[in-house]
Amino acid sequence: MKLSVSLARQVSVARAEAATGWLRATPSGRTLWRVVDGLVAIQVVDRSLALAAQIFTSVLPVIIAASVFSGWHAAADTVSDQFGFNSASLSTGDTDAPMDPSFAAFGVVGLVMVVLGGTSFARALGRVYGAIWQVPSMGPRDAWRWVATLLAVALCAALVGQTRGLTHIRYAGRPLALVGEVAIWTFVWTLVPLLLTKGALTGRLLWVSALLTAVGLTSVHVAGRIVLPRITTNAQHHFGPLGLAFTSVSWLFVMSLVIVGAASVVKSFALDETCVGRYLRGPDSGGPDDDSS
Repeated sequence: MKLSVSLARQVSVARAEAATGWLRATPSGRTLWRVVDGLVAIQVVDRSLALAAQIFTSVLPVIIAASVFSGWHAAADTVSDQFGFNSASLSTGDTDAPMDPSFAAFGVVGLVMVVLGGTSFARALGRVYGAIWQVPSMGPRDAWRWVATLLAVALCAALVGQTRGLTHIRYAGRPLALVGEVAIWTFVWTLVPLLLTKGALTGRLLWVSALLTAVGLTSVHVAGRIVLPRITTNAQHHFGPLGLAFTSVSWLFVMSLVIVGAASVVKSFALDETCVGRYLRGPDSGGPDDDSS
């Protein structure tokens, strides 16, 4: 059964079983109720905490390990831009010393091992999408999708860090940086659900969910540039690297809330009985009236 048809049938069932309360007596009220109920049912806090931990232990190590090929500056800029602290301050050695060839070889092997072991992030995200969209989970045969997801998120996170360079352009710099960040996040969060649901979602569900996620992550990023420098400075002053780690995981939790919440909210609106829901489900889904006839 196509997902769009399944969603349309869920709309018919929901409308037939709608309560007569003041909130669920109207289509807009039922949509609002579905948003709240969907967030509770998906256990948005628990899943966001788990996802934040996986990002910290899977995605960030890939960005750092990739510095073996691209140089440390790209990884350092990404960490600084996302979390508000200068990673160079954690270094205790001579960063200008030439890299030993054996260390570089170990870095290549380490990168491969980090990528293979870091797919736990993609598996956790796949479970989130499976619970939200009720699609079958993937098996070992689809392991390449986990690797592709991890690399795509890590690469786009690094690219987002580089968009800050656009702010140096006179007049149009800051708007360009924001547009660039939204565009990058929209691309990756269209690609990731496509990979992890094996193409079960329609194009409209994909790009609407991706755009909502992108706007949310960009808003969090902008807010982080204001509040994080002071928070991380205090955390580092009082607790050292441990404070930075705790602050980073906390901020990753906020970003994970956006990722999980955006998908759940779009699912709720896809069950909407108005033109919004019909648009998201697509022309092949049929409407509630068609299913009930």
